[in-house]
Parts: sequence; C-alpha cells; structure tokens
Amino acid sequence: MLSAIRRGMCLWILSGVTRTQCASFAGEATLKSDGRTLEVTNYDDLKNITIRAGILLAPPFAMYGEDSGIYTGFQGDLLGRLQTFAKADGFNLNFELELSPPQYGAALDLVANDCNSTVNPNPIEECQRFELIIGDYYVNGPRSMRIDFSPTWLKTTMSTIKTVKDPKDKAAQLTDFTTLTQLQAGGGTACVPEGTYLREVVMNKFPRANYSDCPSPNECVQRLRDGVCSLYVDDELALRYRALNDRSLEVTGEQFNTQYIVWPISYNMDREKSLLLKKWMYTSVSNATLDDLSYKYFDVKVCPLGLAGPSCDKKCDPKHGTSDRDGKCICQSSKWTGEDCSIEVEEDLNLYPDWEVYLAYALFAINAFACLLCFVWVHLKRYTRLVKLWQPFFLKFILLGCFVSSASIIPTTQQSEGDGPVYGCMVFPWLYCIGFSITLGTLLSKIFRVYRLFQAASRAQRVTITARETLLMIFGITIVDVAVIAVWSGVAPLHWKRTITSTDHFGQPLSSAGYCTSDYWKVFVTIIVAWHLVLMLMASYLCYLTRNISSQFAGEAFASFVYLNLLYPQQPNLQNLCFSYCHREQISSYFIVFQPSDHRC
Repeated sequence: MLSAIRRGMCLWILSGVTRTQCASFAGEATLKSDGRTLEVTNYDDLKNITIRAGILLAPPFAMYGEDSGIYTGFQGDLLGRLQTFAKADGFNLNFELELSPPQYGAALDLVANDCNSTVNPNPIEECQRFELIIGDYYVNGPRSMRIDFSPTWLKTTMSTIKTVKDPKDKAAQLTDFTTLTQLQAGGGTACVPEGTYLREVVMNKFPRANYSDCPSPNECVQRLRDGVCSLYVDDELALRYRALNDRSLEVTGEQFNTQYIVWPISYNMDREKSLLLKKWMYTSVSNATLDDLSYKYFDVKVCPLGLAGPSCDKKCDPKHGTSDRDGKCICQSSKWTGEDCSIEVEEDLNLYPDWEVYLAYALFAINAFACLLCFVWVHLKRYTRLVKLWQPFFLKFILLGCFVSSASIIPTTQQSEGDGPVYGCMVFPWLYCIGFSITLGTLLSKIFRVYRLFQAASRAQRVTITARETLLMIFGITIVDVAVIAVWSGVAPLHWKRTITSTDHFGQPLSSAGYCTSDYWKVFVTIIVAWHLVLMLMASYLCYLTRNISSQFAGEAFASFVYLNLLYPQQPNLQNLCFSYCHREQISSYFIVFQPSDHRC
C-alpha cells in the first residue's frame, strides 16, 4: 500500500521527472546529487510530506509539455533538488501540482489570508486549495501582510527587450528605443504583463509612456514582433532566457528596481512543513544549487577557455580569443586573426608601396632625360638665328630650374617605420622652391627685358639691358625663396612624425601614419605660396603686354604662357605640407599629388 502511495505521489513531482525515474527511488540506500552522496534510509522509514501547490507557467521558471504531461524549467529542477535534500533528512517530499490562474495577482489571491473580502473576493474554500504558489514573485511590503514568503531563491531586476532592427532600415530606426526614458520622450509604447506588481512599478516610474497590457508573456512578445510596442518590460532573467533562445530578440541592458524572487506561502500551511521547506531552500542556496540552475537557464553556454567549435573540440588561443555561443573562436582584438586567434596582425604603417616609389624615380628620370636632351639640342643649335634670338644661356637656365624642381620628387620617397629621421622632409622645399624660382625668374626677367626694349623702340629711345642686369633679377627672385627656406630650416625645420591612427581596445596600435611636419609650417608655406602667386601674376601680366610682339623676338612670352599653364595646376604642390598633414592617414594617396608636374623644355 505504501509503495502504491509513493508511486502516486511521483506523478506530482515537478522538473521533468519521469515515472521510471520515480519508481527507481523505491528501496535505494543512497542517492547522489551533484557529485555528493547523501545517506538515505529505506523508503519505508521516510516520513511523507505532501504540499499542495499551484504552478504559474512563466518560461523559463515553469513550463509544461502538452505532449509529455511533464513540468519543466528552473523551478521544476529546484523542486527536484528539494526532494533530494528532504530525503537526506529522512522525509519523502511530494508536491500535488495544479495549474494556477495565469495572472500573478489572481494566483497569489489563492494563498492570501484575506479571502472572502472586498480585496480578495475568492471564497474561503478556494483559498484552501493551495499551500504554495510555484512562481517567480517579487517581494514587497503589501504582499508580506497577506502571505508568507519562502527564502529568496534568485535576485533579479526589471529590464526591457526589443526586436533586432536592420541598421539599413531607416524607418525602423526611428522607433528603435533602447531605454524606457527614450521611449517615454519619443511617445512610444511598451508592452507589460497585466495584473503584475512589475506593471505598477514601471507605470509609476515612467508615467508618461504609453502601455499595452498583455495577458501573457508570449502575447507580449508577439505584440513586440507585430510592432504594437517598441519595448517589452519584464523580469530581466526571463528576458535573458528568451534572448538566448531567440536571436531576433535583444535585451537592452536597461536595469532598474532590483528585486528578490520568492514563492508565496499560505499562512495556513502546517508550521512543520513550512519550516522544513524553508530549511531545504536555504540548503539550495548554501550548496550552490541555485548558482548551477542560474547558469543552466540564464547564461550563454560557451566552450571552456582555450577551446572552440560546436563540440568544443577545437583550439582557441586563450590569450587572444574566446568561444562565442556558436563555438566560433572570437578574437578579443583586431591585432589577432586566424581560426584560433593565434596569428598576429602586423601594424599597418601606411608606407608608400614599392610601385609608387618606382613611379617617382621613373618620373624624375623622364624629366631629367628631357632636360638633358633639350640642353644638348640648345648647345648644338646655339649659333642658329632663332636660338640666338632666344639666348642659349637663358634657355639653359630654364632647363636647370626644371631639373632642380623635378629632383624634389626624390626626397618625397623617403620614409621611416618610426619617428625618423627623414632628411628628405626639409630637402623637398629647398629643391622645389629653388627650381621654381630659377625657372620662373628666368622667364620673368627675359620677358621683362623684351618688353622694355620694344617699349623704348616705340618711343624712338635707345636702351641697353645687359645680361648682368637680367641675372641680378633672377638672383633677386631666387634669393627670396632661399631666405624663407633658410629661416624655416633654422627656426622649425620639417621633421618626420609617426602618429597612431587606430588601436584595439587594449591600446595596441593597429595602424599609423608618418608625415613631415613642424611647428610653424603653415606660416612658411603661406609665405612661399603668396610669393609664388605674386611672381606668376606678374609673369601673366607681362605676357599680356607682349602678346602682339612677334614670336621671333618674344618667344619668351609664349614660353612663359605655356609654363604658367603648367605651374598653375602644380601650385597645390607648394601646399603639399598642408595637404599631407590634413590627409596623413592616407599616405599613398597624397604621394602622387606630392610630386611636381613634368617640366617640358
């Protein structure tokens, strides 16, 4: 008879215990739980304790399988552990389970001490059905006056969950609230489970928000998917469980009002049963049972440190990577890569690629060869009438300026993986400015010489302009550039500097860029640019004045016009320092702009 009673009681055991497992308890001398061996007497010697309990379905705390007829979930597992602790004390603990009303308030009324009242209209007979409600209830003052509480078996907070929005969907982003404060300010709607203490707290804390009351958590989630509400407010642990099992949902991380979860116990429960139940619940706290169950239901399951893969059978460098919920080894920093995060990514120094350096040498070689070819031609044709009119000496000066200016491309190819030194930083402005001054100064002085001669002829005046005067004019133009560059070199010369442009979250550099800079480079570049613009405007004006002179005598005007058209688009090169500073993270891109244009003789 006793054996039959025990088998009948097993049908009420929660937490997925099958009939076969229940039958196996009969007559066992020992019972193992979590690696611990508990001495248990024969079932015939155990004292039976039966607790009538209503169960409130709320995943993952309590779930019911329609096909299997078995209750599962966090509380189901907890009840199974309580039975184990009871057996260790010589008690055979059984639970007569029955579904309670789905609303928290209605279920709590069935164990409250104020039945048959205006607050709780349930008849007294109804309030005697259960001694305990298996549900995830929050502790609060008003409830403590109506019911007894079990020991706290979990700590939680109130939080929110939302659907994962497509970042490309701009319309969806307009209602993508992250907190209830944002939702309240934006006029959004939040779903809350009706008839709960949580609903009262949320509505008091955010009174201006819009709310949609849901009869069940599943209905709240469905309304969230349908766009009826932007956020669903509920217990954080319950929301975490849903997000773990449904990747279309995302817990926002908003947490407010820390809560302690308990079971409501009727004051009518037998005192001995109440004390024993609380004792066994305290045992579940002290021996880490609740910690184990919390990990099982609410934490993301990942492989142990150093392992990855769906079966945790692959390596994952423990220093630089960890496994995610899918078993993929995720590198903790962009500095490491590979399937096991063991391959170090070298810092991107943004150095000029070899092909750009070779291109620079090739461009200089073309310019140098063109200058040399023109120089030889001028020398061989120096006695011809046209070349004599253009004066070979000054033509060779122009070629010299073209060569020097073109040579400025060479120092731009110098670079350093660190902070230098890179001597080419200051060499570049020297070569470019001197070459520019010699070339444009020669053209300017020649066209000015022709202009003065023809102006004197038109007035029937005799004027003599010596080559010495022309050379002095070229020297005067060049000495201005030399003086500015010399002061620049002495006061604040350009130097190579490398700046880290990106790092990982550990501060390790991922990329950097090197460039030439100085404290007052803007001042000196502005002076040089202004001076060169003045020279080009003067040359342009002289070209305009001599536009009607025969090209046999004023070939310089034509040459100046052509050269100015080459120099005007080249003028950004004078500002290369400014450009390189502003775009120093894209070294290879400004390198091409950095190079002087091809000079033609």
